Amino acid sequence: MGRRPKVLTEGAEVAPVTPVVRRRRRSVVDHGAQGQILVDSLLKSRGTQGATQSEALAVVLWARGIHEEAAELKALSTRVRRAKTENAAERQVALLLNQSLLDGVLSGALAVDVNESGAITFSQA
Repeated sequence: MGRRPKVLTEGAEVAPVTPVVRRRRRSVVDHGAQGQILVDSLLKSRGTQGATQSEALAVVLWARGIHEEAAELKALSTRVRRAKTENAAERQVALLLNQSLLDGVLSGALAVDVNESGAITFSQA
């Protein structure tokens, strides 16, 4: 339990230590595929009535707004003081709700529609 003999410590070669590089996966949203799924869901919910371009655009822009809000709230979470002034807690709750609705539409569990007033509505698929 004492010191090691000099013979063992002087002649031993030390292998160079390479740093471990941790790579983070970036989740990239495929807006094209997601838009197609959303438009298909809109058309299924409308049946033979069909959908106008503005209605399809409203649904696709709603989904893109969810992704933009998520990125903005992620940036705010690193700045605690700024997050408090911009009501990040309320925005986070709204984001979670919208993300769960979007996930439901993308999985096929929910159908999306746009009513006469332009509001987006959801129903069971």
